[in-house]
Amino acid sequence: MIFDPYESHKLTGKHAALYRESLGTMVDVFRESRAEGDEDYISIWSFGVTLFDTLRWRQQLALLLSVSRCVLNGSGDPEKWDALEKAAFYAVYRNVLTHLEIERDMDCMEASGRAFSFPEDDPDLADLDDCDEEEEERDANEQSWHQLIAGAYQEKCLQEGLSPEEIDKYLHYESDNNGDLHHWHSLLESLADQILDDRDFEMASTLMDADPEIASAIKVQLGIPRDYFITTAAEPSDAAVEQMFRDLILLAGLRFGVGEEGDDAPF
Repeated sequence: MIFDPYESHKLTGKHAALYRESLGTMVDVFRESRAEGDEDYISIWSFGVTLFDTLRWRQQLALLLSVSRCVLNGSGDPEKWDALEKAAFYAVYRNVLTHLEIERDMDCMEASGRAFSFPEDDPDLADLDDCDEEEEERDANEQSWHQLIAGAYQEKCLQEGLSPEEIDKYLHYESDNNGDLHHWHSLLESLADQILDDRDFEMASTLMDADPEIASAIKVQLGIPRDYFITTAAEPSDAAVEQMFRDLILLAGLRFGVGEEGDDAPF
């Protein structure tokens, strides 16, 4: 990737839609964390980025709001992000991959369960058919993660001047038993690269555990500031957290729940 400092860093169109969808699922995780009511609560959910996952959920919330305002509203400059902010932004894309892994595992479970069949006179078959029809109707109005990724990538390629034939070639893949995760991961990486100029935040654990002299030499060689990996994330207050939830819900395009925007607001 050739990073262009003059290129707009604001996500638009289908790429912004993909980002918001992932952001929305992350906000739901934080809602559950808040519902636990324990300040020391640690979520078992992993977003797939070590530097981000080791933070407390309130810190994650604050970082996520900061970077999301930047890329969705144009409020800020990603070139000035520290390691934690880059990790928070990248976590939004890794979160998509996590959901793809879950979908793959669910598909495998469903495939193994298809061998089981109900007796023809089972009285609940009609009810099951109704449920299937309702689920299909809901699915028809929603885009899958695969569709969201492909749409965002196609839009990106068109903006870069690629022909439809070239784009189809990039989007084509041979199906395998792993749910084609490598293919979708490469597309997500390309989309994340529209904002990220590097992945230096992934070196945090390595350099922090290395010999100080060696780590210092590597940082100098790579142009990494001396205290780049020891920046701490703020711990927002209760009042700040409430406002952050409201702001993130709006950014993600979610609906407010009861108590989040008036007592009578719908879920």
